[in-house]
Amino acid sequence: GVGKSTFLKTIIGQLPPLAGEARLGAQVKIGYFAQAHEDLHAANTVLDELLTVRNLPIDEARNYLGRFLFSNDDVFRKVETLSGGERGRLALAKLALDGSNVLLLDEPTNHLDIDSQEILQSVLEGYDGTIILVTHDRYLVNALATQIWAAMPGQLQFFGGSYAEYLEARERERQAKLSQQREQDAGRKAAQYAEKKHGLNPYQLQQRLEALENEIEALEAQMDELTTAIDEAGAAGDTEQVRELGERYTETEAALQAAMEEWERLAE
Repeated sequence: GVGKSTFLKTIIGQLPPLAGEARLGAQVKIGYFAQAHEDLHAANTVLDELLTVRNLPIDEARNYLGRFLFSNDDVFRKVETLSGGERGRLALAKLALDGSNVLLLDEPTNHLDIDSQEILQSVLEGYDGTIILVTHDRYLVNALATQIWAAMPGQLQFFGGSYAEYLEARERERQAKLSQQREQDAGRKAAQYAEKKHGLNPYQLQQRLEALENEIEALEAQMDELTTAIDEAGAAGDTEQVRELGERYTETEAALQAAMEEWERLAE
């Protein structure tokens, strides 16, 4: 990984920043999904666990839990008997009730079935505060994101807009760079022919540039295939497959970034 989970833990003070400082505003109240999931009390019933957040009337608490698919006698089940998806729903129910105005969500759809994922999306769509979401679930990103913070090795890129707009902007930028570099390269070929550049003679340089272009094309095709596979796995509710494919997507994206940077350096 490139430090996405580490970034969230730094925000809440679980890890110290590598440089500088991390400070929360005076009115900020953080709700951390991973921590809420881990802090469930195994011996409590679902109802009792919810009431640790706020002492609601029993009927109101049961109605509230019904929004998270805990109905009838489900509210009397022990937390220790819940599946991973059910524990995730209970953790989300607690977070939504505790008055947090900033939610930190680290891969919240992992281990959630399709019904639970739909509840998660519905709750988050109705949330009035700020959400910082780490996920490989592109359905959720498309549904919720108004900004994209793209984490790559050594950098965090900010984009103001939806995920679809971010992908379109990235493709336009990539095509513009490739077009500009090819035009510049074509205009310099004759002058560079007798020179060595970056330790390569003109023939070697041209061969490396062509190899990088082929590599970039292959990596882009892999990313398209991974995006399709992630969408299919997400639609099927296979969260483990989404996570694995998401990690491969991140690795492929980093390899593509490195290949493009080398191409740009050699083509200068």
